[in-house]
Amino acid sequence: MITEDLRKLLDKSDDKLSMFNNEDELKKYNFNPYEIIDFVNNFFSNEEKLKLFDCTYIKKLNGDLKVKIIESISDEDIILQILNNDNISKDIIRYQLMNIIKSMSDTAKQKILYNKEFIEKNKIADYELKDIIDSFTDEKKLQILADSNLIVEKLNLKDYQISELICNLPNENFKRKILEGYSFENNTLLDIICTFTNESKEKIILDENTFDIRDKNRILSSLDVESLINFFTNNKDFLEKNNIKPYEVISMLNTENQKELVSKIFDTKFDLDEKRKILVVLDQNVKESIDTTNLPKEYTSALNMQVKRNVYGKSNIILDLERDLEEYRGLDELISINPENFSKEDKFKFISLCDICPNMEVTNTLNNKNVKYCSTAKEYKEAENWIESLINSINQEYSKAQKLAIIDNAIGKKISYSPDFDTEISNSNDCRALWKIISSGYGVCNGIAKVEQYILDKIGIESEMIECKNHTFLKINNIELPLENGQIKKGATIVDPTWNLTNHRFGGRPDNFCISYEDIRKHDVKNGKDYFCHKNDEKLQDATLGLDDKSLRSLFTSVELAYKDGQFPIKRLLEDSKNINETYSEDLNENITHQFQLLSNACPEFATCQNSSIEILSNALLNKKNMKFNKCVINRVYNKEDKGKSPVIYVYMDSDNLGEKFYVSDKDNGGFIQLPYEEFTKQFECYEKDLEKSGRN
Repeated sequence: MITEDLRKLLDKSDDKLSMFNNEDELKKYNFNPYEIIDFVNNFFSNEEKLKLFDCTYIKKLNGDLKVKIIESISDEDIILQILNNDNISKDIIRYQLMNIIKSMSDTAKQKILYNKEFIEKNKIADYELKDIIDSFTDEKKLQILADSNLIVEKLNLKDYQISELICNLPNENFKRKILEGYSFENNTLLDIICTFTNESKEKIILDENTFDIRDKNRILSSLDVESLINFFTNNKDFLEKNNIKPYEVISMLNTENQKELVSKIFDTKFDLDEKRKILVVLDQNVKESIDTTNLPKEYTSALNMQVKRNVYGKSNIILDLERDLEEYRGLDELISINPENFSKEDKFKFISLCDICPNMEVTNTLNNKNVKYCSTAKEYKEAENWIESLINSINQEYSKAQKLAIIDNAIGKKISYSPDFDTEISNSNDCRALWKIISSGYGVCNGIAKVEQYILDKIGIESEMIECKNHTFLKINNIELPLENGQIKKGATIVDPTWNLTNHRFGGRPDNFCISYEDIRKHDVKNGKDYFCHKNDEKLQDATLGLDDKSLRSLFTSVELAYKDGQFPIKRLLEDSKNINETYSEDLNENITHQFQLLSNACPEFATCQNSSIEILSNALLNKKNMKFNKCVINRVYNKEDKGKSPVIYVYMDSDNLGEKFYVSDKDNGGFIQLPYEEFTKQFECYEKDLEKSGRN
């Protein structure tokens, strides 16, 4: 029997469903299983189609045929019943299930979204739920997205998924309305804003204070090219005030937009340098598409420069010191270079480039890590001149140990610990930027250690920066040290240039110079507490070499940093302080005045090397038993009129003899000024972080 016979039989039968329960009977008819779909559509109602799935023959059909039967049903409530039936849905593949759902009406799909049991039973993922929502009509999609509790709490959609849905809405008003119900981070919010009209985006850029430069650049890069050029042309003051660089925005454009911009750039009002910067940052394939036949050299040279982009998308020129350096003039902002390992020849050329591009970034790293610290070209030149002068002043016949002593001492004389460290105004870059530290005279431990390592490397002394708990110093490798018994021993030792600063500044014995790991760990313990400043067993266990006291004094005497008898210059300062104290033992006011004058004479720059001065005042000059202070505080404050909040040394004393006294350092006059309490509190303020550390409000 043929298919047509089955068709006629179905047409006449009053019990069509029973026929599909009789497989043996169906086998008598020669039909293709896919023809079943035609039979189902022609002879069965929606309700009967539902019952068909209980029939023996239909149960054995493959998933594709079952899906086709489902797709033929016009009653969506019946479809939902089928999808909720595990015996039927188990044969439906994921993408088929999603297609069925997405093809349904908004009302039916909405029922599914609010049916937690159905979602969990079918393990519908968040990205699938997002696709279902995206299949709604715009009006219904708006309604669904407005229910942020459903979207976030029940469906657990991620921010980027919600953002994509909002971006697909047909107009900006819908998007703004939906945004009111969500709290997105800037990146997600920007994705949506970039789909607004050009007019709205420009208004946001000009008016919003919630976005930083990178955010505003991103919004600008979403403008069409004509609008972007007009914005740059009409808002020059705004761009300058907000440090927005046209070339940075243009570097973010896609290839087609860059090509369109290039076709217009030479007719814009950008100045020559800005046009050249734009040409430099273009994608390479865009550069290659430009006809340079009639372009002036200043433009072709810019196009020939190679760039690389960092993780933040910022473009930097790949410097070629072999080309005419004048070609880099005006491109300072695009140059960020680390010259730590330059040869003498390259360094000479680079110094010339510093004059041509004074505003370029000169960078260094610490312990070969990715974080870069920036100095200016001027600071680089000043620092390198100081380093060269220092190295040239060293007798080349000296041993490495002697050279090390001179360099460690010179750093102590030149550099102070950053006086604003750990305050709200401290700059983590400035105190770790190699050449800035030397030029400014301020740094912190890892920056100061870097300075010494950099100089030592230039004269062939091998060193290693060691990082421990909140502190960094140097391990000196393969150095020969003279010992008390006359022997010379080679090995590894430790130098802590930061902990030597005060002693070198005031001509004292450097207690942390060429010292063994065992001995320097003893310096970590104060009042019975171990601060673990130098603990690093893994890297320091072989640092067993150290100078005994006699050998250290002999070494510093040999380079004229200690007297012939091995005493250090600080001895005179301490003796003078002792004599002043004895002379004015009965006159505390005169005693204090002369101690301050002694400090000023010994260290005219005492007001600007605050940490070292505070240490010498606290531990020596004002630390006399007969002074009998009820309280003596030596710390830092800042003048309220100083917008930069530069640190100023202050001394507070409370004694039965003099009562309360306030003194502040005056770097202009090189001394201390005494102020009444009312005047001191009127002029000066404590740093917030210092107040927090002291537990005061």
